[in-house]
Amino acid sequence: MILETFTRVFVNADAIEPTCAFYRDLLGGEETMRFAYPEMGLELAAISSPKLSVLVIAGAPEKRRPFEATRLTIKVETLEPVLSVLERAGAEQLEPIQPTPVGRKTRFRHADGLIVEYVDHASRT
Repeated sequence: MILETFTRVFVNADAIEPTCAFYRDLLGGEETMRFAYPEMGLELAAISSPKLSVLVIAGAPEKRRPFEATRLTIKVETLEPVLSVLERAGAEQLEPIQPTPVGRKTRFRHADGLIVEYVDHASRT
């Protein structure tokens, strides 16, 4: 069900390159995704490694602010089966499924208060 879990790092737009380089070096990982999210004024990059994956979210502070309460991004095969599990566990859906430049997303507040974004990608890989 879960393909990868990302901790989120928020930086100014001009810091995306050095931040990605730092996490590639630190984790021995690779950049597995990068895309502009012009509707939100952001650029995102994923650094993946077997031990930890990092989602770098870059943009002006006022553009990043609405996203900063969400602590994790969890990539899943497809959203619908995960939604059922979350709802049965008492998690609260904070936004409906919506399209992104690479697939779909939704956010949930878990019963313990943790806010998590769940995503599936168009290729489902």
